[in-house]
Amino acid sequence: MADWDSTSYTSTVPHCLRRVDGDKHYPEDLEDEVHADGEIWSRALWDIRAAVGARRADTLILSGQFDMPDPTMPELAASTVNAAQRLYGSSVATSVQRAFEARGIL
Repeated sequence: MADWDSTSYTSTVPHCLRRVDGDKHYPEDLEDEVHADGEIWSRALWDIRAAVGARRADTLILSGQFDMPDPTMPELAASTVNAAQRLYGSSVATSVQRAFEARGIL
């Protein structure tokens, strides 16, 4: 993501600000570094987008973040699944749940 913004500090092509196509898994791949650990979360969100479409994904992901002052990944994932259920029903919520399960977050 963000090829345009990362050309000055990456030498590989494609340049990227944050990888969303990796296979990092929670919790064993945590590095206690927000950008590295964010790749786990970002991959789950990317998979949700692929499964339910960009507009639905954007809406349910944002909705899942309200009233979450300092969540863990599993807490935020559960809230996101609940938002999917509330907004779009069981089929979409199941797709969201599976994306988080694939990354080990749920």
